[in-house]
Amino acid sequence: MFGFIHESIHQMMVRRYGDDFWAEVLQRAGFESGKENIVNHYYPDADTYALIDSVSALAKIPREQVWESYGAFLIEYTMEIGWDELLRTMSPSLKGFLDNLDSLHYFIDHVVYKANLRGPSFRCEENEDGTITLHYFTGRPGLYPIVKGVLREVSKRIYKVDVTITVTGRTQRSVQMSTGERLEEHVIFLIKGHSKSGEQNSDSKGSKQNSDSKGSSIITRPRSPTEYEGAVLRVSQSDFIAAFPYHVIVDRDCRLVQCGKDLFNHISRELLEPGTPLVRIFEINRPQIPLDFDNICNFINAVFVLQVRNAPMDMRKPHRGSDTGEIDTFNDSMQGQHLKLKGQMILLDSREHLIYLASPYVTSIPELLQFGMRLSAMPLHDATRDLILLNQQRLSDVEVNLQLEANNEQLESLAKDLEAEKAKTDALLKEMLPASVATQLINGASVDAREFEEATVMFADVPSFQLIVPHSKPKDVVHLLNELFTKFDRLVVLHDVYKVETVGDSYMIVGGIPESIESHCEKICHVALGMIWEGRSVTDPISSRPLQIRTGIHSGPIVAGVVGAKMPRCAEKTGRFEFISRGKIDIKGKGIMETFFLKRSYKKSVWEIISKPRDENVNSIDGYSELTEGVEDDLAVKENQASKSCTIS
Repeated sequence: MFGFIHESIHQMMVRRYGDDFWAEVLQRAGFESGKENIVNHYYPDADTYALIDSVSALAKIPREQVWESYGAFLIEYTMEIGWDELLRTMSPSLKGFLDNLDSLHYFIDHVVYKANLRGPSFRCEENEDGTITLHYFTGRPGLYPIVKGVLREVSKRIYKVDVTITVTGRTQRSVQMSTGERLEEHVIFLIKGHSKSGEQNSDSKGSKQNSDSKGSSIITRPRSPTEYEGAVLRVSQSDFIAAFPYHVIVDRDCRLVQCGKDLFNHISRELLEPGTPLVRIFEINRPQIPLDFDNICNFINAVFVLQVRNAPMDMRKPHRGSDTGEIDTFNDSMQGQHLKLKGQMILLDSREHLIYLASPYVTSIPELLQFGMRLSAMPLHDATRDLILLNQQRLSDVEVNLQLEANNEQLESLAKDLEAEKAKTDALLKEMLPASVATQLINGASVDAREFEEATVMFADVPSFQLIVPHSKPKDVVHLLNELFTKFDRLVVLHDVYKVETVGDSYMIVGGIPESIESHCEKICHVALGMIWEGRSVTDPISSRPLQIRTGIHSGPIVAGVVGAKMPRCAEKTGRFEFISRGKIDIKGKGIMETFFLKRSYKKSVWEIISKPRDENVNSIDGYSELTEGVEDDLAVKENQASKSCTIS
């Protein structure tokens, strides 16, 4: 069904039950929110039925009652969005309104939305007691409660009449159509009007109605035509054929009696000879009934759309040698195009003949050109000329709206993709910068350089790296660093310090920024010990021995910003560690400074630092004997010079 149906269902449910209820309906029906009510989109009938079934189940209302409520709301909603004037001016009575329902459906389907939908068909019969018998034909069985809701709301809102609607018959049959076989449902309604007390039987505009003798305003009696006595008003056949160039007159056997002159431009001359059966000339598109006299009379109030079966031979041949290539193109496009006529069937006074007053069914310039026609092919009195011009602008507006909907859908998709990419970027930024700094940047705040009075910085590298690189393949070097730095990264996260950067084999971390903490030195010392231990689990590709890691630690004030950090002097320490004097050495840019080797932590064992279990059958209790394995001689020399236990508090 057309998307407007879904949108009106959506409006009804949201107004009556709220947004949460509609969300449940969509979930139960298998719809994605926002995709269920695209106005210019055509949805399969199964999707519409799924929505109604979901509403019925969740609201605990029978399906027929949901459809009937929807029929009433449909009138309310269409009048809200600007169709009220059209509905009020269709007819002064309910019967006239029903007589024109077919043409209204056709206008909405084929002109407004250009959708070529399978709309229902209606036929009215006026009964002697002032009631109306309405015949409803549809290819969608089970939707007849909508008609009841529509009729009650139209009667109440437009004609100020309460009606009683009774279903007196309901049958289904298989109908053979040009497009194949389909199931058609025929429902018969009996409509009886009850005028509201104290109110005139008129619409809100105050138009007066001529109600019948029984007081029912659902039927309007036509006024008697004026008699022009003695006046000769006959129109000659040639004048009539010229005035109505697309008309057709048939007899009771539906054989051709007369036709308009312009039909010869679209139909073979031999088919337009008097006596030719109408079914040889045309096939009927709407209403979907057999093309015979009785059926036409039964649907005399319907819009009739007839399509030419065969075009003349000279129209089926492309014309060459014309003055412009444009005309040739139009003639080429006409191949396979059979003219459609849209108009009204009228039963003549003789009751033995029908006249079909019609115009070419074209609603836009491209369609007009497809048949090799120009606007001059339409009589000046024919409103089709104006319709083509107006509809051309409307089609442009519809195309713009469709493009806007497509662009909106694309923008929604791009917005989701952008949000996903932004999440990745934010995650990457938080990997590169401290979380608090990254959050400030994400929120658009500026991050100024900040001075920290107490912080600790550590550099770690591989002393033998310059010997490894020349004798290793590039991919082996990358694999070595990746394995080593992955272990270092785990320690950084474990001890809640910040990795500043890695350059080659150098690994720089800092503690105490951007959030100041008193244990910054202790954390960095523990990480340093852990790095030395973890480095031993990585094999030197040249010597095949455990890799040795060198770390350097310095504490003091730091100025930190987004673009980098620099480390001045001074020291502030916390925790309990054992240091071995390295002696006084010349530090580049600082001069002679006292330095120390970090040997152990008295607060944590190696196993606690690296957060791994100890093998009781292999490892020592604290792990420091294994940590210093291989460097005992170097440390022994230094210990003889100066060794002390340092309490950092």
